Amino acid sequence: MPKKSSTSPLPVRLAAAAFLFFCASLAAWGQPEIIQDPDHQLVTLREGDGQLTLRLNYGTGCVLDQVQVRGREVAGAGGVATGVCPGTEWFTSQTMTGATLETGPHTVTVKGIQFGPSGHEIRETWKFTTGPDRIVWQIRRRCAADETVADLAFPRWNFKNLSTWTGGLLDNGGVVWNKYLDQVNATYGGHFGAVTFWNTTSNDCLRITPRLPPGSFGAGRCSRLPGDVFSFCYTVSAEPVQPKHGQSRFLGGRQDLWQPVQVHPAEVTAEFVLQAFAYDQAYDRGTFVGVDGNNVRELLNTVARYGVIDSHLVGGNGWRSGYICLHEPFFAQMAATLDAPDYTANLSAALDFARDHAIAPDGRVKSRWTYGPGDAMPGTYDTNGFYEAQWGYLLDSQPDYVMNVVEQFHLTGDQEWLARHKSACERALAYLTRREVAGSGLVAVLTDSHQRQRGSDWIDIIWAAYENAFINAQLYAALGLWAGAEDTLGDARQAQDYRVFAARLKASFNHTTAEGGFWDPTNQWYAYWRDRDGSIHGNNLVTPVNFAAIAYGLCDQPDRRQAILDRIESEMQKERLFYWPLSFFPYAPTEGADSNYPFPKYENGDLFLSWGELGVRAYASYDPALALKYVKNVLDRYGKDGLSYQRYLRTSQRGEGDDILAGNCLPIVGLYRDLYGIQPQPNRLYLEPHLTGELAGTRLRYPLRGRLYEIGLGTNASSITAGNCTVRATPPFGANATDSAFQYFHGANPDWTLSVTAPTATQVAIEITAWPEAADSPRVWIESATQGGVPISHVLKGLTPGARYRLDVDGQPAEPLAADQAGQITFVHSSSSGPAQQFKLARDS
Repeated sequence: MPKKSSTSPLPVRLAAAAFLFFCASLAAWGQPEIIQDPDHQLVTLREGDGQLTLRLNYGTGCVLDQVQVRGREVAGAGGVATGVCPGTEWFTSQTMTGATLETGPHTVTVKGIQFGPSGHEIRETWKFTTGPDRIVWQIRRRCAADETVADLAFPRWNFKNLSTWTGGLLDNGGVVWNKYLDQVNATYGGHFGAVTFWNTTSNDCLRITPRLPPGSFGAGRCSRLPGDVFSFCYTVSAEPVQPKHGQSRFLGGRQDLWQPVQVHPAEVTAEFVLQAFAYDQAYDRGTFVGVDGNNVRELLNTVARYGVIDSHLVGGNGWRSGYICLHEPFFAQMAATLDAPDYTANLSAALDFARDHAIAPDGRVKSRWTYGPGDAMPGTYDTNGFYEAQWGYLLDSQPDYVMNVVEQFHLTGDQEWLARHKSACERALAYLTRREVAGSGLVAVLTDSHQRQRGSDWIDIIWAAYENAFINAQLYAALGLWAGAEDTLGDARQAQDYRVFAARLKASFNHTTAEGGFWDPTNQWYAYWRDRDGSIHGNNLVTPVNFAAIAYGLCDQPDRRQAILDRIESEMQKERLFYWPLSFFPYAPTEGADSNYPFPKYENGDLFLSWGELGVRAYASYDPALALKYVKNVLDRYGKDGLSYQRYLRTSQRGEGDDILAGNCLPIVGLYRDLYGIQPQPNRLYLEPHLTGELAGTRLRYPLRGRLYEIGLGTNASSITAGNCTVRATPPFGANATDSAFQYFHGANPDWTLSVTAPTATQVAIEITAWPEAADSPRVWIESATQGGVPISHVLKGLTPGARYRLDVDGQPAEPLAADQAGQITFVHSSSSGPAQQFKLARDS
């Protein structure tokens, strides 16, 4: 044959090559393949787009011994198989014999799979179905007896090594980041369904999506096996599996994560949808200008997601150490930046879980959750894992729970969910407002003096006491947010009460220290706290305190803001720090735990990234270039070390601390929220950027509530596109896409004032050139469409009820219009086939 082929005429050889190319192209462009090799008892399955290929070996055992993802072999020793561990010994489909094969045009069925000890056998049938872009693996399993087993593999995937994948994105919003499985048998797992394994270098993904029958529950775990094999084991059970070692979802050197599982002789059928695709396309966040977009994407997919410990357990620490600090206000901000529906849904569930289990009848919010009681104040650790920290009652858990609830509502728009938190939020705020000091609006913590050596907030081993500026700043922010929520829920009286209290707090907060406030006119910054005896403490430029005062709107005097921010930057330049420390100067010797000394050390001067969003927000409207500088510094550091630390040492700026914090993503949250200005609201995507020229031209993809928005950012004007409509305007403004219309919200107005509806096939672009607040002032916009002669419906609101208006198009009168009693006008205008048209609506004189 080779000799014949080599002597064939050139046209014949070219024709044959073309035919083979055509056949290969059919496979690559939508024709799935099943290739049998009965002599070796092998079957190769390939889905239609050629991205995923499996090889089934049913000769010696039954196992997927090859898994190719976009041409890269990923299967490791043992391949992919099912199994059971009744006690201490595993029995798997890898070692059974006698399987039989049935094939169809797009299906392969393997029958007769049996393994397990005598009398306790597992019997399975596998069916593979190849499709245009996926392979569906169905497993039907029947157990011989009703019994408890130590472990199940339903199935287990063994990949070549730990570096086969960067990690796996979980459909509870979390991530298994493979480098954190840093020793043999290290295991992390949780209650999740789909997992998407990805490799940043090879730019490929393998997604495994289970479809379970009603009444069944799934859980997965990932382990680093001997020989550096990376293993993913999935369990399907009749009841949710429970952690075996306290509440732990991570074990440093063992795999027995779950308690034994009950199995039944009834048949259980599960399907696994297997897909492969390009990572950069599946997780495309847009086109970044001025910053490293790859690092932005990777940081959010790793550091931010790492804070998800399991279903209904979401925080700012992570699954290695297993802490969730309820006294952190930024979880919903992280959700809005990560912009992943799975993370968002799980955060809602986590806030529900906290509402139901962490809040006492008097409104006290327990400040922490963790795997075991080691960090707990004696007697406070409960069966759900919540507790009070050993360092003291950390009262920022009160406003922080409220802030997370409201900002989560801003992201989801779910008013029914918000209503279910109304009572809990009111009780949490009341717990603090009842502690108001002498009608000042300022509230006191549970200790009167730093001499008690008890913490009261996130900076937990600094002994902030009595009137704590940090907690009062967070309370101010929470009161404002919750007042808006009360308006939404129709409780205007409560909303007004909260606003009155907040105004009282703000006035007192800004008094000088001599007058009972926190402003130090000599140092030109806010002091941290006042003991009950009137003495001032923490007067050492504590950055979260001063950033919070500015970011939350307490400090609205330009001269004070300038003094604080200029001083901070001056100190940063002196030490050439890549990021802001917790404090610039030392605490007095008695103001913190001994482990904070000598300065700079730990909470007495080291660099914690978790307050990065507050810092970026404080600088964004004052000097966005400075804010961007520190964002870029953090992105650069992520490229070097993954931000895989609790903090950075002040003296060396080297990473330190095993309690790795997901909150290290907060500077990037500041990039999205405060520089890009992406701030979802319940009824719109609100845009309020503070851009430098360096960021101009950035285009972001931002899915929100099931719709994809594309955001184009410029220093003078920005745009939002959804569906077939684009609006371009000078920020701030908002937009909302519905099934039938595209709505424009002017400025920070919570109600839309222009709505446009066009046929789906027609792209419409609107540029707002004049849109005054006054109802009778002319509103001007420029409109273009990709098709001429198409009717485009317009609705304008916020006009004078009953007034007459005139519509001009390109300076020519179009038609007289009259506002209805709601101040609304509706008209239809056919699009132009030529250049863009200018529309002007003005009150008819």
